[in-house]
Amino acid sequence: MAQAPLLSICIPAYNRPQGLAQAVRSVVAALPPESHDPVEVIIIDDSATPTAVEDLLAGWSGRWHYQHNAQRLGMVANWNASLAQAAGEFILLLHDDDYLLPQGITRILETLIQYGSQFEVFLFGVHLVDSHQRCLRRQIPRQQTWLSPAQALRQLLRHSSFVRFPALIWRRSLLEEVGYFDPAYGEATDLYQWLRFFAQKGVYTVPRATAAYTIHDQALTMGMFQAQTLATLGNIFAAAANLSILSPVELRQCQCDFFHQFILAGTWRFLRRRQWQRAEAVYQLFDLPEVIALGRSRRWQGWRWLFGAWLWLLRRVN
Repeated sequence: MAQAPLLSICIPAYNRPQGLAQAVRSVVAALPPESHDPVEVIIIDDSATPTAVEDLLAGWSGRWHYQHNAQRLGMVANWNASLAQAAGEFILLLHDDDYLLPQGITRILETLIQYGSQFEVFLFGVHLVDSHQRCLRRQIPRQQTWLSPAQALRQLLRHSSFVRFPALIWRRSLLEEVGYFDPAYGEATDLYQWLRFFAQKGVYTVPRATAAYTIHDQALTMGMFQAQTLATLGNIFAAAANLSILSPVELRQCQCDFFHQFILAGTWRFLRRRQWQRAEAVYQLFDLPEVIALGRSRRWQGWRWLFGAWLWLLRRVN
């Protein structure tokens, strides 16, 4: 039997053929043919019509699998369907609006070869780019180190954007231990998954950028900034409390910081697009009883005051 690949790159696709092509090309172009065997490409397509991927993978001599769903599975189920097809020792879930940087796979493989026998979960850096592939900023771990479950949860639950999807790689067997992505958590299901991974294994951080994470108006996350999402996030923090890894006081502070950053991030996204009413609606999430009960975040108090003053001036002008 052929040896199982070291890395499975799973690409769940949905109605973004150009994005899918870019994601696939970023994989194919990154490695010479003699280095294809350690990597497999899995594409599960939830689009309305199939995508012709044969031409995109014409130069790929490693394993690959393409499946078009006759009936749409939906976001989380499609993610899980791609993971279920993976045979690699490690998994990278690459959305069809993100892509790998030119040296991304090389850096990942080097790290997995050197440290894959010691650690289960790896967090790399990403470039945050717009829809024109212009780099807005870089988010890269500060140092190469292992964070224990407590340290990893502390980072995850204090910073609402600590993990960007294409930056995280995990051992496939972890899915058998903790389960696949849970649709009950909707658009926050990734946070719940990282919570389970980190609580079990911690995370090994690598200060090297491997992928581009796209921020654009069509991103699903633009619709996340609402009360229902905060309620779901509250359930995730309740699940974190049941793990008894962080103290109740520390977990409460983490939740306070997380909610403040989440609301301010949503407010800023609409402010910079001059969508004043939507920015105001997101900012008003601070008035929800569950947010008020957490108190004020020292970490984000200045930004909260600044955005509040900005919105107040806009109301006066308009």
